[in-house]
Amino acid sequence: MPINPDVEAIPGYLIDRKLSTGGTAGVYRALDIGAGKHVAIKILFPKWAKDPSALNLMSREAWLLRSMSHPHVVRGLASGHWRGLHWHAMEWVAGPTSLDRLHHGGAFSECSILELARQMGETLRYLWLRGIVHGDIKPANLLLAPGGVAKLCDFGFAQIKLGPGATSGHGAFGTPAYAAPEQQEGIDDLDVRADLFGVGATLYHLASGRMPPSADPWGAAPAMEARLSRELRWLLGRLMAPDRRDRCPGPEALLADVAHLRSLRVRKFRKPVAGPRQVNGEFHWEFN
Repeated sequence: MPINPDVEAIPGYLIDRKLSTGGTAGVYRALDIGAGKHVAIKILFPKWAKDPSALNLMSREAWLLRSMSHPHVVRGLASGHWRGLHWHAMEWVAGPTSLDRLHHGGAFSECSILELARQMGETLRYLWLRGIVHGDIKPANLLLAPGGVAKLCDFGFAQIKLGPGATSGHGAFGTPAYAAPEQQEGIDDLDVRADLFGVGATLYHLASGRMPPSADPWGAAPAMEARLSRELRWLLGRLMAPDRRDRCPGPEALLADVAHLRSLRVRKFRKPVAGPRQVNGEFHWEFN
């Protein structure tokens, strides 16, 4: 991707390529000259530099990432502004998004889906203990790092629990195809179940190769791809229940469900459950 020359001169960094572009910011790979390693830098587009809401979201994301330390969350490193450019630097992950991997390799195997579900269960457990709702879990925000580690990124929509019945944001937000119904309605008392819906919609897309089904306005269970195993359809149905009272209640329940399904697979196929693997030193996720 071509690089805007206006963003190439942030002191201490040598930007070499664009990684992605969003509505208000671009993400670039850069060499941190002092540390001697690559990082990812998110830079707010100049036209948003005087928008208080955009600036607040940018600074809050930078603060959140620097405040967290978890193997499945992209690590925040630094932030600042230079000649009207507002930016923050993050860990650079030398791997594709799960959406890129889907497009280039096809649907993920059910073994890999269960491994992703386990890693996201651990991630949501960590986030919710801190009162954080990510709010935008989707394949494009799930990075596949070397060594079989998935990392959640883009906390621009993250909400922070302020107390009983309220979070730090308001109104509808997130990506509609992956957002829970209550999130799209803009209610104020979101909890971890909204992120569990996002995990379910993401896993459905990666397992089937199709966009997740739209939530039924009458609360009916979402239609599932018939070629997915009965067990996986059960798990995804629990995660994607339109009414959050019927949904998987929390990360611990998701982790227990994954452990149960893995034990069923071991008994069925009489062999250990496969996961990410190395081929010629390069990291791969298995596909169907």
